[in-house]
Amino acid sequence: MKNSKFGGMLMLLAVLGVNSAVAADDVSATAKTVWVDGKGQGSMASDVSEMHAKMNKEGWRFADLEVYTEDGDMKGMFVTYVRD
Repeated sequence: MKNSKFGGMLMLLAVLGVNSAVAADDVSATAKTVWVDGKGQGSMASDVSEMHAKMNKEGWRFADLEVYTEDGDMKGMFVTYVRD
């Protein structure tokens, strides 16, 4: 991830605690990436499933999922959704 062109943006999102790369009220957006945190005792699969259902209701469809690891530990997932 260090050499990724998105690395700086992802780090900024993580530092700021932002859950979405696009403002929630930006109805003109055609893509949105959300962070699903891997910390805690919850199931990441359940968290992602809940996120899919929520985003689907809002008119978004799943596009991509990237697992973020640091020192071999899974820290969370970036999930991207799109709409036409």
